[in-house]
Amino acid sequence: MNIRKAIAAAVSLCLAAGTVCLPLTVSAADPACREIDPLQYTYEIYPLLAPFNEYFFVRTDNPHPESFRFSDKDSPYSETSVIYNEDKLYADVEYENPEMYRVNGGYLFKSFTTNGGEVTLQIQQDITRAEFNTEIYGTPDPETTGYSPYHGMPVGSYDQHYENSWAYSIVGYYKWVDSDLTFTLPPLVDDCDYLIQTYGTEADFFSNMSAVQSGFSSVCLYSGSYIRGEVYRLGDRDWHLTPGYHVDQSFYIYSPFDRRDNQSLFASAIYPYRYDSLGFPGMMGQVSKRLSDESTYEWSSSSHAIINVTYQGETKTYGGQGNGEGQGLTADKLTHTFTFGDRDESLTLQDARVLLDAYAAVEMEDDIPREDELTWAKIYDVVGDGAWVDMGGYYTYLYQKDDRASFSSDEWGVGNQIYWGGSLGYCRDTWVDGRYINKTFVKGATLEEHPESAVMLTQVTVPEITDYERKWDSASGGYVYSSAQLGETVQKNVLYRYDAEAQVWKANVTWGGYDYNFATFQTLADQGVIAQSDLDPLILTREEVEALIAGGNSAADPDSGFIFDGYSPQGTPFLKGDCNSDSKCSVLDVILLQKWLLAVPDTSLGNWRNVDLTGDRKLDVFDLGLLKSKLLSQKS
Repeated sequence: MNIRKAIAAAVSLCLAAGTVCLPLTVSAADPACREIDPLQYTYEIYPLLAPFNEYFFVRTDNPHPESFRFSDKDSPYSETSVIYNEDKLYADVEYENPEMYRVNGGYLFKSFTTNGGEVTLQIQQDITRAEFNTEIYGTPDPETTGYSPYHGMPVGSYDQHYENSWAYSIVGYYKWVDSDLTFTLPPLVDDCDYLIQTYGTEADFFSNMSAVQSGFSSVCLYSGSYIRGEVYRLGDRDWHLTPGYHVDQSFYIYSPFDRRDNQSLFASAIYPYRYDSLGFPGMMGQVSKRLSDESTYEWSSSSHAIINVTYQGETKTYGGQGNGEGQGLTADKLTHTFTFGDRDESLTLQDARVLLDAYAAVEMEDDIPREDELTWAKIYDVVGDGAWVDMGGYYTYLYQKDDRASFSSDEWGVGNQIYWGGSLGYCRDTWVDGRYINKTFVKGATLEEHPESAVMLTQVTVPEITDYERKWDSASGGYVYSSAQLGETVQKNVLYRYDAEAQVWKANVTWGGYDYNFATFQTLADQGVIAQSDLDPLILTREEVEALIAGGNSAADPDSGFIFDGYSPQGTPFLKGDCNSDSKCSVLDVILLQKWLLAVPDTSLGNWRNVDLTGDRKLDVFDLGLLKSKLLSQKS
């Protein structure tokens, strides 16, 4: 099918063709543009994914894509809406002249802000530096250097770039001026208005919000695919553990490998709905404001993927993320190359989705070296029943449950199964060893700031129900216990959750079976089967919690644990102050560190990280002073 039969009807203007000598190298704003008269060439504009206003094929014999653009004078999306050259190369696009970004018969242009209708051809007109400064700064200032604005600005500069360098010099200035040539495009919309027009057909605000979210989710991808580049190692840092970026994320294992020379795919760029867990709720926020400017929205404080939308006093939650995920491909996996010219490369939304789904489903061999990969299994095996973990200046407490227990629903967000095959938990809004953790250790936190946070005891003896007899009582709607046997067991990790009504912390007891929880113990005590005193190890009063936190650990980094920071070998034990590796901090460590700082021959440290007490990844007299202070505090 000829591209002239594409979905968008374009108005074509034929003028006499001129001849221009092209330079061997160009830049985004090139002096060669001054030698071109754009009015000597012909132009046709075709949206490539109508009715979206993002990408266009411009058929033209103009040899320089920066010498012209199109201006939309009445777009609701921007006061300076323009359609301009996409100065980017795509791996799945066939180019006649990649230095000029020229495809067969013309160029790829983009906008994101036009709404179609009449657009005007704009050309560059030389201006003086003083005129440029007047446009930018409001007053003529010949001493001002100025800058080269992006395509939407009304003025710019000719920049002469040096080969293989970011350096450039300004060799001239220009402004965009309207020509007498106009073109008519079909009505176009941005991706937000498309969602509203397609799915927002309900009668009221929140019904429309829900309908749009449902439709958005059905077409939204999490990401697109690309051509993957060469794997290379990033510096000296090895596989390491790091906190998630957002409040509701746990931890991630990061690889020391990256890729160079990745290449973008036009198939991914042209698909308008690729939104992650930040972009998706952000789009829903835009939708809410366009549905009604009386609505407001706020990002959730507990989930980065959620917004709370309020309209006429009522608040509802929206958000999420796209479906599936693209991947890095090798070039031989491409099944479609955009050739343009006389070929119709216009797509429907479904066409573009099918292509991306096919790329996401391609089976690719893993080319990341994994001989020394850090895994959750390794972390699980190292931390045992519970240990502090150093992630390179960030600390957290990771722990396992015993074999007879798992994380219960009321513990989600505190303990989380981040390694399948064993319950590996982390703490959020929890006190451990007198230190406050909100995913990571928050130095200097106080109980007054977090008065109802959970408390984890890492060494406590608690009762265990070993046997019982009971019958269901339909009248009371509960069990009546006739007997129960209690034993004692040491649980290295017992989580106590705050009970606002009782104003105490109660153990989140889940060991031994589903029914072994605090409510069961309370029922046994209330029915006289066990003594009320048997509940004492399962309850913490505020005075007891204050005593636990008053030990002074709140502002001190953990003294011992394991390192997963990518600099030390995975799982290296740390013991603050122990640099001679004798598993204790003593005056011998002070003597050794002093000798090392004085460069005494044949002096070596068993573990230098243990005496990097300032945390700046170097050893000096400040670390020595802190080590001496640490020993003095231990003696006192």
